[in-house]
Amino acid sequence: MKKKTSTKLPAVLLGLLVLAFAWTVLSLVAPSPAAADNELQASIIRGGRLYDNWFKTTNAAPPMVRHPSYPPAGGLAGDPAQQWLCKECHGWDYRGKDGAYGAGRHYTAIKGINEMAGANPEKIAAILRNKTHGYKYLTATQGEITVLLGLVDEKDMRDLANFVSLGQVDMDMYIDRASKRAKGDRSRHSDHYNTICGGCHGRDGMKIRTIPPLSQVANENPWMAMHKLLNGHPDKKMPALRALGMQKLTDILAYIQGLPSENVLSSVARGGRLYDKWYDEIGVSPPTSRHRGYPADSELANNPAANWRCKECHGWDYMGKSGAYGKGKHFTGIKGVRGMAGADPERIARVIGDDMHGVRKITLANGRLVDADIIDIANFISLGLVDMDRFIDRKTGKAKGSSSRHADYFVTICATCHGLEGNEITSIPPLGRLARNNPWETLHKILNGHPGRNMPALRALDHQVLVDILAYAQTLPDGG
Repeated sequence: MKKKTSTKLPAVLLGLLVLAFAWTVLSLVAPSPAAADNELQASIIRGGRLYDNWFKTTNAAPPMVRHPSYPPAGGLAGDPAQQWLCKECHGWDYRGKDGAYGAGRHYTAIKGINEMAGANPEKIAAILRNKTHGYKYLTATQGEITVLLGLVDEKDMRDLANFVSLGQVDMDMYIDRASKRAKGDRSRHSDHYNTICGGCHGRDGMKIRTIPPLSQVANENPWMAMHKLLNGHPDKKMPALRALGMQKLTDILAYIQGLPSENVLSSVARGGRLYDKWYDEIGVSPPTSRHRGYPADSELANNPAANWRCKECHGWDYMGKSGAYGKGKHFTGIKGVRGMAGADPERIARVIGDDMHGVRKITLANGRLVDADIIDIANFISLGLVDMDRFIDRKTGKAKGSSSRHADYFVTICATCHGLEGNEITSIPPLGRLARNNPWETLHKILNGHPGRNMPALRALDHQVLVDILAYAQTLPDGG
């Protein structure tokens, strides 16, 4: 009798076939470990940009109400949008009150996030949703919660939580806290800066005029610079370089810190020219509608080219309604800028950029003021104002100097263009007449130069020399 052959597969072999089939199906529907890791890295990087500025990253409107946990006495108590930035309370080094933000304008007494490094992201996300952080309670109005703004999307919460858990670095390993110097070798990876970064920022780090020179950023706040090297910029125009590793990034930061730094005095002088007539200095047409802050009943209300000039409201002596523009055609009732002398330029820049000043919203045919211009004006107001009453008698307008002591300065520096009698430039009044009728404007231009013209700024010279030049100019003929 012939024995039957079994068609059943052994149990072990059948099990292997089932596993192989299941693996094939799962590989078609589930990401590979490598894909999952890539997704996590992308989440961490985006979380770093949210930590930097979440409303820019999400294209949301900046909050206009005070953050519920920001201390009322904090340095940014009057700037709601800044209060809502994670970095503002917890710091670019993630250590809050125990780090670089442990003193000064950014001090809040709030602890950092460094203790949450390695924590469960879900636990972190739950903390982000609480009332202390306030994102779920942020509204479009001060009243009833009707419209939630900004960081309420669960993906945002997850990305930010992943950054806090997995994306922080110990900044003290890479940046010396006392000196702010990067612990890297600036010669080792200079090629990385010049190929990856230099295309946008320029070889000297000054190509992008909407931000300060890179060396200034990297030396004043190296922790912010490292955070942006790791995660990019919230507007997505800067790549995240986290994949290069910390040693290369530290070397790049060291290289950036050694780039040329824009001379502060140069910035101050340019700010003085922008204060004078900013649209000539940046080479654009003047505005054609009245400045919103200029009084409608003042004499120059119908002259936008005049009422958009900083000097028109705040005066050549920087005293506004309390100075030489306290009466007459130029009176506006607006206070001067002398009270801001010595103030933090960043604070001044925020005031200049607000809705009242309108420089960020003005639309011109061929350009507008950018951040670098605003910084220059802020530097001028903070560091460049002089007490005109020290150099010019307010009642008589006479310069408090000697017309003979430094006449050679006028003859060698100024007369080349203006002529020995000060009347060779026909597009302006003769210097003698201008210096007598408006000595404050004349001294301002001697200090800072003329907007859009090749007139040197003499600010670096001793101020008494400049007053003597003004005194000499006041002796020149009227020009007829």
